[in-house]
Formats: sequence, structure tokens, C-alpha cells
Amino acid sequence: MSSTSSSSSLLTPQTSSISSLPTVIPFINIDEVIMAAETITHIVLFKYRSDITWSDLEDHFKYFMSLKTRSLHPQTGLPLIKSLRAGKNTSWEPHSKGMTHAFILEFASQDDLDYYLTAEPVHVQFSRDAKPLIEDSLVVDIKDGVLFGAKAEHPLLKQNEGVWRGSCHCETVRWTVRLESAEHVLCHCATCQKLGGGPYSCNQIIPKDELSIVLGKGNVGEYKYKGASGEFARHFELGLWATVLTNETGKSVHCYFCKTCTSHIYHHQDVMPEKVIVRTLLLEGGNKMPATGEIFAEGRLNWVKELRDNLETTN
Repeated sequence: MSSTSSSSSLLTPQTSSISSLPTVIPFINIDEVIMAAETITHIVLFKYRSDITWSDLEDHFKYFMSLKTRSLHPQTGLPLIKSLRAGKNTSWEPHSKGMTHAFILEFASQDDLDYYLTAEPVHVQFSRDAKPLIEDSLVVDIKDGVLFGAKAEHPLLKQNEGVWRGSCHCETVRWTVRLESAEHVLCHCATCQKLGGGPYSCNQIIPKDELSIVLGKGNVGEYKYKGASGEFARHFELGLWATVLTNETGKSVHCYFCKTCTSHIYHHQDVMPEKVIVRTLLLEGGNKMPATGEIFAEGRLNWVKELRDNLETTN
């Protein structure tokens, strides 16, 4: 009997505990769950230059904090930033990598953060003003509790009609170009052969404003040389338009490339300041574009035209 009483007493608290549980499960607002999943935490760490003044640092800090109310949504006119916290690093651990101050911002969605970073005028001006003060920085974006998945896509790299995305071999530098027609013009000049190590290069001439370096701008190097005299390009047609260009002796040509992998991104010639020559084979889908024209045909290697037939015969 004593053992039965003991067992019964042990069960009593459990029975009481179970009976005290709520009989109705609280309703979970799915919209709140979705909103929590969409919220982006934008973390910015700064290492300021050692020679900036206290007043510059203080003004910079105040300006940053004012973005909480000054950075507004383009449609609603409401603040883009849901919350903003900031302060100086006080950790005794030696892992700051030189970063001295942190700013933590929350945004309701990736679209809001994208607009804030690339187009919101108050923040864009703030970034320009802050650049001379900052020696180094680190930026991390997270969704609370999300451990897997792809990175967010840069808004300027999203697919738009007529806009093509490009990248160097190491993908440090990424850019976009707007093309009227998705096609190559082959250049057989000796310079292209020397620079690229191939029989020709694949190009298009576009307005310089139609090229935008989206990522890795600081990793773009420049090689400058003097253009040759005489004809730069023969008359050629791309769809509905044609170009005739004439180079001039002594005019400079600027070749822009990735400093890491040396991929050539574009060329800019002093003789045509409003145009750039982009390397079309470096664009996504460039390997599927047709070749519709060529320039400096007199420099074409004598085996290029027959290359396909020769290879097919050999194989």
C-alpha cells in the first residue's frame, strides 16, 4: 500500500500540470511570421581614418543616425529604416579587425534595402560624403534564423529587357550594358590579338552611359596606349545602324581590366569620348550571340575563315 501511495503521489503533480495546460492553442498570425522572415538586418562596421577630426566623426555619426527619419520610401513617404542602433566597439576580445563602430539597421524587405543602398537620395549623398572618412568597412545582411540559401541579387544586376550582365573571370568585377542588338562585331586588329592572345576580339560600341560597373569598381585597372593612325573601323552594320570611325595619330586608348584576373572589360578612346567598346563575350549569354560584322578584316589570320571546315574535316 505504501508503494502504491508513493506512486500515486508522484503522478499527481504531472496530472495537475497536464490539466492546467490551455485547451485552446493561440492563433498564429501568418502575416507576422512572413514579415519576420522578410525583415532584413543590415549590419555596417566602420574603421575610420586615423587623421579625421572629432568634429568630423561626430557630424558623420549624427548624419547616419538622422537617416532613420530622413530616408523615405518612394511610394509611401514613410521611413525606410524600421530601427537603427549604433555605437563604438567596447569589446575586450581582439577580433575587431580594426573596426571601431557598428551600425545595425532593420528593413521590412530586400526591396526596401535595395532602394536605400542604390537610389534613396539622402543615403546616396551620405555615402559620398562619408567615403573620405572611412579607411575600411564591413557589411553583412541577415534574415533572422535563416542559415541557408542564395545571396540577394544586386538590384542593378537583375534582368531587364535589353540589359546584359557581365563579369570578369574571377567575378570580382561585375557590370551591366544595354545593347540594341545581342550580337558580336569581330575585331582582327593587331592590338586585340596582342592584348587578348587570340585571333580576334568580340565587341560592341555603345554610349558610355549604357555601361555601369556594379561591383568591384575599385578593382578595375587601366592600361593606356597611343592609338595608331589611319582607319579605326570600316563601315559595318549591326541590325539597323552603322558606324564609321576614324582614329587619329597620338590619341590615347584606355583599356580597363580586372586587376585580379586581367579580364578586359571595356576600352575607351579619346577620339570618341562619348562611346566605349565593350567585350561582348564576357556577357552572360555572350557565347550564344551571333557574329554579324567585323573590323580590321585585313588583319584576319588566314586560317580563321576556314577554321570550322578544317576542324570538321579533321574530326
